[in-house]
Amino acid sequence: MSALQKAAAPLDVRRGTPIVPGRHAVSPFNFMPEVTSGFEIPTPLGLIDSTIRKVIYTVGVRPSVSELMAIGEILDELGIEEESLNVWFRSGVADPHEMVAARTIAGGGFKFKCNIFTDTMLGNGDMPMPMMKQTIDMFAQMGFKLFNPGLLQPASPDGHQRLVEQMHEMSDYIHAAGMEWNLTVANCGRRDFQSLMDLTNAAIDAGVRRLDLMDSTSALSPHAMGHFVRTYRAGMTKPTPMTMHTHDDFGMATAGTIAAVLAGASPDVALNGVSYRSGFAALEEVVLALDVLYGADTGIRLDKLQWASDRLAEVMKFPVPPLKPVVGAHQFLREAPHDIVRISADVGETEFAAMGSSVAPGLTGSKYHWVWAAGGNGQVARTVGKELDIELSDAQVDEVIALVEARIGALTTYPKWATPDEVREIVRKVAAA
Repeated sequence: MSALQKAAAPLDVRRGTPIVPGRHAVSPFNFMPEVTSGFEIPTPLGLIDSTIRKVIYTVGVRPSVSELMAIGEILDELGIEEESLNVWFRSGVADPHEMVAARTIAGGGFKFKCNIFTDTMLGNGDMPMPMMKQTIDMFAQMGFKLFNPGLLQPASPDGHQRLVEQMHEMSDYIHAAGMEWNLTVANCGRRDFQSLMDLTNAAIDAGVRRLDLMDSTSALSPHAMGHFVRTYRAGMTKPTPMTMHTHDDFGMATAGTIAAVLAGASPDVALNGVSYRSGFAALEEVVLALDVLYGADTGIRLDKLQWASDRLAEVMKFPVPPLKPVVGAHQFLREAPHDIVRISADVGETEFAAMGSSVAPGLTGSKYHWVWAAGGNGQVARTVGKELDIELSDAQVDEVIALVEARIGALTTYPKWATPDEVREIVRKVAAA
């Protein structure tokens, strides 16, 4: 028996098993002790989502109240447990679009909890916080129970001490009202590390619920991310949950997020990777990789990923790139004749490994689909004919090929292919002639 067959034996085990027929097929090396012995994946995973605030930050997108409600419904359906929102105050006035989002989501009756960041709470110790209590009272009245004040780099030792005092004052006010707070730390990879640890431990002493770190500018490589998170956790005076927020400037947001998870930080993600610049760590990529490649339960409905991605793109009117991992239109698109035969016979879910995938499309709520592109030939023509209960002669097969290729040849822009319906139309036409 091969190593793969031995690994596949306990079929009742879904996560942490290299091969589960009809679900996934990956390398057993992923789960060898030599690989996994250093993992410190949080349990429970504690995933938080930033889709709503990242939708607002996607340039050119401005969601209406009904669209915000639709996004909230998507997140509820996926199984999101905590959503992170922002409200920036410009010259003392709250950003109107972010306030609409905050009011809409707080009053939307969703199952997930919301935490809210505002720049009126905390700072660098050199700035007063005249709106701190007012801000907390305002959002508490909306129904928020979790606050995310922001932490900046103090400019001086005196500023550090004032910041610690402000933090305790704010924490006391929040706790007295029966609420909790997380701490937001932007640009964590470029901060003075000792100062960061001193302030982190001051926050822990003040009763912080969770530490939300942000690699705001993709300053940490995936390898450095793991070392950073472990070093940061080791410097805490008391074990405290933490999250990591990564962007995709180098195409490494998913890798960086997973590196953080393996080192003990929970992931901060956004559906479809929406955000400004190059985007954010994509929820669908992070949760699928953690489940299939690392055996970690994220609590997210994997079978809803394709639907959620498509629905968010529809709500935002912001298309998903065809080559997008996990949910892009090309992920389960096939053109090879032998694959088209399998798809037509509806055996793709059980034979997915032979069709160029490590996961079955049904795992993410997707399915195989095909087009006639460069690989189209007589086998495809006969397969479509069989689908339609039409037996094509050799001459008719040649005619189908010629007509399909002529149609494709007339196209001047992507996609240069014929859809199944177009091929069926041509087959019927040739058979009826």
